[in-house]
Amino acid sequence: MRRKAAVLLSGLGRIALRCLAGKPRPRPGRILVVKTHAIGDLLMVTPSIRALRTLYPDAHIAVLVGRWSAPVLENNPDIDEVIDFPDEMLFGGRVYQLPRLIFEIRARQFDLAAVFQPSGAVQLLVALAGVPQRIGFDLDGSGFSLTRRLAWSPNSERFIGDNYMDIPRSLGFSAQMPESVLVVLETERRAAFEKYLAGRVEKGRPLIALCPGGGRNPRDVVSAKVWPHNHFAAVARTLASEYSAKVMVLGGPGDEQTCEAVCRNAAVDCILPRRTTLRELAALISLSALVITNDSAPVHIAAALGVPCIGLYGPSNPKAVAPRVPTHRTIKSTAPCSPCYSNQKFPGCRKPNCMAKITVESVLEAARNLLLNSAANNDA
Repeated sequence: MRRKAAVLLSGLGRIALRCLAGKPRPRPGRILVVKTHAIGDLLMVTPSIRALRTLYPDAHIAVLVGRWSAPVLENNPDIDEVIDFPDEMLFGGRVYQLPRLIFEIRARQFDLAAVFQPSGAVQLLVALAGVPQRIGFDLDGSGFSLTRRLAWSPNSERFIGDNYMDIPRSLGFSAQMPESVLVVLETERRAAFEKYLAGRVEKGRPLIALCPGGGRNPRDVVSAKVWPHNHFAAVARTLASEYSAKVMVLGGPGDEQTCEAVCRNAAVDCILPRRTTLRELAALISLSALVITNDSAPVHIAAALGVPCIGLYGPSNPKAVAPRVPTHRTIKSTAPCSPCYSNQKFPGCRKPNCMAKITVESVLEAARNLLLNSAANNDA
């Protein structure tokens, strides 16, 4: 089905491209980075954006992104402009608004587009906007509208962030892969503390953030990525007892019931911030001693901020999506069918029980080790 769609788009696209293609410039002065959705994926693209900034220090770099993910780019020093759009344009039946977006991009007269989306439709959108040089990834013929196609390796043992780096490498970047970039201002940290933590956190008691929801973005909902809430509650109860820790339970839109269930079953005094913005979520994570989370945005937020984190992986392939930083610990399901997908639309599962096979004790053991290492580093 994907190949048939690609062929159809290819035929339509080539006709349009003959009329709309511009002339490439030898050195791009205006660069468009395209990553439409998924907060964690967008953070995995930020090393590539930094590499592009290194290659083209004087260029104007803009990022085209859906509004769901856009806040993580605020204050990023490598970006000059964020062009955000309602995610419903691509995933909610508002495709009739896309011509307006195409003309908006076209009016900015970009010289180069780095498209970090192996989607033929998204790549064609950029081509119709008249960007003359278009570098991106080809998946089963999806890259027909690109001027330079690179290999995409989903469901593999290659880290997706490294795969993204193939774009700046193809342009001449040869240094080590930069770290992810997420800037949380001190004013944001203070505001989050005053709003949610003041009077609730005592000095000397670690603040541990549990993120029991996730598995959702504008394109997809993958409830199979969620560890049972009673397991999170057991972890909260034990760490509160062993470390006199203060437990904070964080979530995004749609996670409210799961977060409440964790607090209710933990039988300890949990902090439950409600209706946090994405920026507030990042600020609260930055104030934490440890984050324990399903494979979702908090994994990559914690990694970018250098906060110790335990990521739980069932359907997801940690070799492809888990951050490559020393502060991250991966716990993978022992289910024989795990992993079953990576960075694509979830195919569905008749028996989504792989996350339940991750034991509470394995998570507690990793938490104890990280807390011990953190305490040792603080004493050094």
